[in-house]
Amino acid sequence: MMRIHLARTCPCQDITSEERNECRMSKATGHSSRNCYNNTDYKKNLKKYSHGNTTCKDDSQFISLVSMHKSCWSAYCVTFLFILTVYFTLASAVPSNQHTRGQFASSGFSRHIAHSRRGHQKQPRTYLNQFAVNLINGDEAVAIALARKYGFVFKGQIGTLEGWYLFEDKKVHKRSLKVHHKPSSSHRLENDPHVFIVEQQVVLKRTKRSIPNDPAWTKMWYMHCGGVNNSVCPTSMRISDAWRSGYHGDGVVVTILDDGIETNHPDLWQNYDANASYDINSLDNDPMPRYDHSNENKHGTRCAGVVAAVSDNGICSVGIASKAKIGGIRMLDGEVTDNVEAQSLGYNHNYIDIYSASWGPDDDGVTIEGPGFLAMAAFKEGARKGRNGKGSIFVWASGNGGHNKDTCSCDGYINSIYTIGISSVSQNGKRPWYLESCASTLATTYSSGEIDEGKIITTDLRRQCTYAHTGTSASAPMAAGVIALMLDANKNLTWRDVQHIIVQTSNPYGLQAHDWVMNGAGYNVSHVFGFGLMDAAKLTHVSKNWTTVPEQKQCPVSPIGRNDGVHSINNSQTLQLSVETRACHGKANEIEYLEHVVLRISLSHVRRGDLQIFLTSPAGTRSNILERRNLDRSTVGFDEWNFMTTHHWGENPQGVWVLEIFDSYYRHRYRDNNIKNQLLKWQMVFYGTKTHPQPNFYYNSCDAFPQDQCHRECNGCCGPTEQECRACKHVSTFTGTCIPACPHHQFPHPYTRICQPCWKTCRECSAAYEYNCTACADGFALFEGRCMKQCAKGFFLDHVTQRCLICHESCFTCEERRDKCTSCRPGFEHQGYSCEPSCPAGTFLLSYESGCSFCHPSCLECTGQSQQQCTACGDKMVLHKRRCIEYCPKKHYIDESKSKPSCKLCHQSCKSCDGPLSTNCLSCNADYVLLNGECRRICRDAVYSRNTFCSSAKSRGLCKNRFWGWQCCGTCSGVY
Repeated sequence: MMRIHLARTCPCQDITSEERNECRMSKATGHSSRNCYNNTDYKKNLKKYSHGNTTCKDDSQFISLVSMHKSCWSAYCVTFLFILTVYFTLASAVPSNQHTRGQFASSGFSRHIAHSRRGHQKQPRTYLNQFAVNLINGDEAVAIALARKYGFVFKGQIGTLEGWYLFEDKKVHKRSLKVHHKPSSSHRLENDPHVFIVEQQVVLKRTKRSIPNDPAWTKMWYMHCGGVNNSVCPTSMRISDAWRSGYHGDGVVVTILDDGIETNHPDLWQNYDANASYDINSLDNDPMPRYDHSNENKHGTRCAGVVAAVSDNGICSVGIASKAKIGGIRMLDGEVTDNVEAQSLGYNHNYIDIYSASWGPDDDGVTIEGPGFLAMAAFKEGARKGRNGKGSIFVWASGNGGHNKDTCSCDGYINSIYTIGISSVSQNGKRPWYLESCASTLATTYSSGEIDEGKIITTDLRRQCTYAHTGTSASAPMAAGVIALMLDANKNLTWRDVQHIIVQTSNPYGLQAHDWVMNGAGYNVSHVFGFGLMDAAKLTHVSKNWTTVPEQKQCPVSPIGRNDGVHSINNSQTLQLSVETRACHGKANEIEYLEHVVLRISLSHVRRGDLQIFLTSPAGTRSNILERRNLDRSTVGFDEWNFMTTHHWGENPQGVWVLEIFDSYYRHRYRDNNIKNQLLKWQMVFYGTKTHPQPNFYYNSCDAFPQDQCHRECNGCCGPTEQECRACKHVSTFTGTCIPACPHHQFPHPYTRICQPCWKTCRECSAAYEYNCTACADGFALFEGRCMKQCAKGFFLDHVTQRCLICHESCFTCEERRDKCTSCRPGFEHQGYSCEPSCPAGTFLLSYESGCSFCHPSCLECTGQSQQQCTACGDKMVLHKRRCIEYCPKKHYIDESKSKPSCKLCHQSCKSCDGPLSTNCLSCNADYVLLNGECRRICRDAVYSRNTFCSSAKSRGLCKNRFWGWQCCGTCSGVY
């Protein structure tokens, strides 16, 4: 919205700072603001109204030009013209001496315009007692003088704005629902010739856009991990940091291969993409799931919400890539065939970027199965042609068969080099009970764990929200969402680029597994968690400037000599074979930098689940190719089965590779001795490149965080808090937290700027030794840089706390304790170890510091200087209500029973008395008669006929009534 201080701003608009100062001088010297552009001395300061190239020398010319302009026949321009008309009408009515300071400012109209420039407010506005002041010459000394002149507190310059200062008026309520109206100090300030603009500050409502308003946001624990975020999960996926860098999945298309997705879900429909969706089960374009009483087909909708639930819409949860497009292929709610899978994996592959699948063969610990010929062809076709040649990205859940001792090595989908196998880690950084481990897992995301650990929050069937999505089914779409953020950073990433970047940036910290090793290329890797937890900030940061990796090479390696052929596998023994290879050296398919290694094996065995297989590279990295599976009693063995490992990523394959097959003999009754345990044949296939995939690659984890959003105490940072600074602007604590200054009892080290402890007696110091004190702790005095145990007069040293404590108010000096006086203040006398007041007559103790002071002349003794603070009186005076008077007031007598006579109140029946009793009366009030020193009521029985009226009152029991008891006291008392 525009600012409407027209009389002040327009004459000096669109000119240089030098010309503006010259123009402002006209105001300061009493010239009309129009003289700024009418006077020949100021021709170069002509007002340049925003109307083409036209320069208007007077207001009427400007109005006529604007009114003739065709673009002004709109509601906005009509309103603007109306404001201008009112402005110039008011301007003409204001005397010239006011016109020099701005017509609207003087009339109060400018303040109204300035406060209404943001439009109508639904809520009452809160006005502060602070005022932004713009000075003509911009001099700070002038600003300070003006603040003092008009009763303001000078608060300093506003940011880096030259000539703008903040004033505070203590006479105005700090927060008010009403604007500060004139007459006022702000009005006088506004009319000062040095002042250009005065604007009272208003509290503005602003909403943090970085924090979604979705109701489940604060409970999405996996979005808030990391030590500095007070969350139990050990390591952050840094999704919010990727968002801060501007990556939300814009323009990226993700499809969920599952049982359909609820396209009209309120937290999904905005991101739903029909072009990325199809129903293969029903052969139509609607992937809506089939509803039943058990909500069996909820899986796809839940996965979709993890990826792309809409952010900041006040509904359910927030997706990892909340601006990505989400589609669904309904293919699991019916008969699943190789054809169905192939159609799903290849659907619209030039439009869809990422395919997410959270399913696979049975996780029963027995099944060994992989993609068929068609599905495998679809994988290859997607990698070769998908995304217009960059390759489709397939994200796969590693499996939930951990409780059956299953392993994802027996899942052909995870073993494919074209898929990204995703594992799960629980909230506490542990391996979940359901998780399958294998050498083909690439990375990990968060998911559910034990019953007391968090689960994943996402969209649910029937337009609902669930807080209980679990398993690797939640991890795979979470990874798909993170990859969508990567593609938002760089749309040109190939399918292999994505895998390389995941390997380079995944974080093993905080993930608890016994098998973490560093491979020959320097990567930490585990069979449980792959290369670690996906880090969205690192992934997007590295993706942004990533160079496409060289073309993939494929090099098959077969054993020769005695390592080839058929070999027996003996019970409880290890069959060890080796092959030395140069990895196709000197050929077109030579490999020096590995990506995937595929081990193709055929063998027969009496009980397949007893086998364990290991592969060791020339660099010494040992991959657990096949783990023992106790439930697998199959006698089929393996027939051309492809095991895949990623654990040798980046290594040079040249050298000796060692294959080990161990037969862990289980139970004799489960073995058929007619079947021979034999390795029939084996082969390795290397995938990788001859040249380094990213020769100049370097990244710092901290670079992934947007540096313009660092904490104010940071010089560069790795995150948003003061605990994540690369370096501190001022000083830091021992724990690395950046702070403005060291606290008391600490000093900054001159080189490291880390706060170090001072000597124990120092409160402030310049170094750590006892002679470097600059201020002392309580109970110590500074002497030549040392803090000595010495207390000032009026204080004593407490030997328990080693602090100087103040003496009692009556003591001038004391020792050991506050009331053990060794000398007294004036007005006190020393008696033993205490000081007692000793003011002479006619004086009182004014204070322990000041001593005695005189009483009022009427007082003999007193507690203060006032006439009403007497405690004793002189001769011929009597004390009454702490005042000394000559005579007691009415209904009082002089009480001389004590040493200090005073006035006391007579009995209530007495008018005057000489004592406190009812028999001490000297005179009585009306309607009473004095009998033997006692005032008694006068009976009225004589007024009435005897034994008639009063007798009637007595017979009716009215004598108890106060009125009748007095009127008929004789009759009621039995006198008559």
